[in-house]
Amino acid sequence: MRPDANAANLHALLLDRITETCREFGLESLTTTVRSVSNFAAQNRYLDVAVLGQFKAGKSSFINSLIGQPVLPVGSIPVTSVITRVTYGPAEKATVVFNDDSRRAITLAELGDYVSEAGNPENQKDVFLVDVEVPSLADIKDLRLVDTPGIGSVWAHNTETTTSWFPETGGAILLISAERPISEGELSLLQEVHRFTPELCIVISKVDLFTEAQVSQIESFTRTVVERTLGRAFPVVRFSAFADSTGYARQVREQVLRPLAAHRQEIFSRVLDRKVATLAESCLAYLDIAYQASSRAESEREKLKQAILDEHLNSGFIRRDLQLITASYKEKTREAVRSYLEQFRQGIEERVMQDFARCVPTWRGNLYRLTRQYERWLREVLTAELQEILLEEDKSFDLLNAVRKHLTFYLRSFRERLGHNLLQVLGVQMKGEEWDISLRELRKPDISISRSFESHLDMLWFLFPMFIFRPLFERHFARQVPYEVEKNLHRLTSGLTERINKEMDALMEQALAYMNEELRTIELLLSEQRGNSGAILARMEDIRSLSSRLQDSGQGGGGEVGEGAAG
Repeated sequence: MRPDANAANLHALLLDRITETCREFGLESLTTTVRSVSNFAAQNRYLDVAVLGQFKAGKSSFINSLIGQPVLPVGSIPVTSVITRVTYGPAEKATVVFNDDSRRAITLAELGDYVSEAGNPENQKDVFLVDVEVPSLADIKDLRLVDTPGIGSVWAHNTETTTSWFPETGGAILLISAERPISEGELSLLQEVHRFTPELCIVISKVDLFTEAQVSQIESFTRTVVERTLGRAFPVVRFSAFADSTGYARQVREQVLRPLAAHRQEIFSRVLDRKVATLAESCLAYLDIAYQASSRAESEREKLKQAILDEHLNSGFIRRDLQLITASYKEKTREAVRSYLEQFRQGIEERVMQDFARCVPTWRGNLYRLTRQYERWLREVLTAELQEILLEEDKSFDLLNAVRKHLTFYLRSFRERLGHNLLQVLGVQMKGEEWDISLRELRKPDISISRSFESHLDMLWFLFPMFIFRPLFERHFARQVPYEVEKNLHRLTSGLTERINKEMDALMEQALAYMNEELRTIELLLSEQRGNSGAILARMEDIRSLSSRLQDSGQGGGGEVGEGAAG
């Protein structure tokens, strides 16, 4: 077993050296990660287990099954970019933490007012996260389940990037649907998580939709793909929110969560080892650049900078490239959305007309009252129809995911070009980084219903005896239905197009921020001599020595917990 006190001292020493190095050499690319890893090292109380997955993957339902009660909002309410953490407590309790560090105690019934899109649209209440305590997690009290809004949403949370969250994660459960094979985005997510924690588990949901033979094939395929991608096997377990959810949840707790809780301290040390080692590798790669450049004269270093940061590696060129990429997608957005929504028009008209024929005989009163009843009915029925489309549609995600993939590929190409130039000019091998552009949950546009009489004819209700004119007005209302359906689908097309294009711009800015931060760091290392070669080399040897000692201190105590643990 590792000497914990010695390991803790080594962790602290190594983090101090890396923090000092980042400050001295201006390593902006690492400062956020250093802060997050330091936070993880300092909070040695819980092991945070993040539940990850695509939008609408059923993460909240999954956590509710593990808890044994419907604590988190589910169903038709999409969540915002607010993270919810659930752990054991002797009594039910929830605490909202705001971005200004203030706190508010709430009941579990009020949770949706802070974490759901309906209760807190676009996080207008400025919530940082919500902590929930429930007695039912007594057997895994050393764990904290973290509900994330979906792949991407968490990365944008509180303006932090991907690496700001994973360094603080102790373990991760990736929820994937049995309805589709594990995607490239999900594999990329696993790779990024694995850089900072070895404690991973894949849960295949919606297994009730398939036969036993089919589920076995899905499990086998998932294991093979994940092992090929990450070079090792991970637990793959089943789940269904509709068929024996209690039994499946019990299996997840027994096979994954309880082993993690039982060996929390050992796992915490191993996970921290992984985080600090990953951070040290990145720091050494940057120091190597500084070391190679430090022995060159100023004029020579300027030539080196020009050779490495060539015409294709400057912010102006990159921004133009990214603008061209996003513009090419934005040109197609409106037609893609219009074509998608048009397929629903006839069905909506038919259902609305059927409901109109059912409801109109129940409306009573003069023309003014009849008109208000009609408008209220039309607003409710059309809102329900269009909201159903918005909740089920994947067109927005498909369009944005296409841009995300293209930008991620561009990021990878940028990194490869930068690494190639550094290798050719300085002989420095940069550590490979997996950058992933993140998607946020798209806020859906509102739905609007016009007045039935633009000229306010209904205000002259006393001129129209209803026993004579009611059939005329009913036909007028009926003729309006197709127009209102078409108008609102048109509005929906415009609203979705505007918001999708806005998110495309946000994706572009996210990619640009990644690259500009990296370029600033490299340029600083090449332009300024922050110490002589001997001093830089000594710092590198110090970090390597501490990393080696930390690795040696973990021998015999840092192995896997067992087949049942997440990783």
